[in-house]
Amino acid sequence: MDSLPFVLLLLVALVDAGIGLWFLRQGLAAGARSAQGRPRVMLAGSMMLGAVLIAALAFFLFPPFG
Repeated sequence: MDSLPFVLLLLVALVDAGIGLWFLRQGLAAGARSAQGRPRVMLAGSMMLGAVLIAALAFFLFPPFG
Protein backbone atom coordinates (compact mmCIF):
# COMPACT_ATOMS: atom_id res chain seq x y z
CA MET A 1 0.00 0.00 0.00
CA ASP A 2 2.94 2.32 0.50
CA SER A 3 3.75 2.28 -3.20
CA LEU A 4 0.18 3.05 -4.38
CA PRO A 5 0.76 6.81 -5.02
CA PHE A 6 3.95 5.98 -6.93
CA VAL A 7 2.17 3.41 -9.10
CA LEU A 8 -0.78 5.73 -9.72
CA LEU A 9 1.47 8.55 -10.90
CA LEU A 10 3.34 6.19 -13.19
CA LEU A 11 -0.01 4.98 -14.55
CA VAL A 12 -1.05 8.58 -15.24
CA ALA A 13 2.28 9.18 -17.01
CA LEU A 14 1.75 6.05 -19.11
CA VAL A 15 -1.75 7.13 -20.12
CA ASP A 16 -0.44 10.61 -20.95
CA ALA A 17 2.32 9.12 -23.11
CA GLY A 18 -0.16 6.84 -24.86
CA ILE A 19 -2.46 9.72 -25.73
CA GLY A 20 0.59 11.71 -26.87
CA LEU A 21 1.63 8.90 -29.18
CA TRP A 22 -1.89 8.77 -30.61
CA PHE A 23 -1.77 12.51 -31.36
CA LEU A 24 1.69 12.10 -32.90
CA ARG A 25 0.46 9.34 -35.18
CA GLN A 26 -2.55 11.42 -36.22
CA GLY A 27 -0.37 14.46 -36.87
CA LEU A 28 2.15 12.56 -38.95
CA ALA A 29 -0.62 10.91 -40.93
CA ALA A 30 -2.06 14.34 -41.75
CA GLY A 31 1.38 15.67 -42.65
CA ALA A 32 3.65 17.22 -40.05
CA ARG A 33 3.90 20.51 -41.95
CA SER A 34 0.25 20.77 -42.91
CA ALA A 35 -2.27 23.02 -41.16
CA GLN A 36 -4.02 19.98 -39.68
CA GLY A 37 -0.92 18.03 -38.65
CA ARG A 38 1.25 20.72 -37.06
CA PRO A 39 -0.96 21.37 -34.01
CA ARG A 40 -1.33 17.66 -33.36
CA VAL A 41 2.43 17.10 -33.48
CA MET A 42 3.00 20.06 -31.16
CA LEU A 43 0.37 18.76 -28.73
CA ALA A 44 1.98 15.32 -28.82
CA GLY A 45 5.35 16.83 -27.93
CA SER A 46 3.83 18.70 -25.01
CA MET A 47 2.09 15.59 -23.77
CA MET A 48 5.30 13.55 -23.98
CA LEU A 49 7.14 16.21 -22.00
CA GLY A 50 4.33 16.14 -19.46
CA ALA A 51 4.59 12.37 -19.16
CA VAL A 52 8.31 12.63 -18.46
CA LEU A 53 7.71 15.33 -15.84
CA ILE A 54 4.96 13.30 -14.15
CA ALA A 55 7.22 10.25 -14.01
CA ALA A 56 10.06 12.34 -12.58
CA LEU A 57 7.66 13.75 -9.99
CA ALA A 58 6.62 10.22 -9.04
CA PHE A 59 10.24 9.21 -8.44
CA PHE A 60 10.98 12.44 -6.57
CA LEU A 61 7.95 12.40 -4.25
CA PHE A 62 7.44 8.69 -3.70
CA PRO A 63 10.57 6.52 -3.74
CA PRO A 64 9.52 3.14 -5.17
CA PHE A 65 11.58 0.92 -2.89
CA GLY A 66 11.92 2.77 0.35
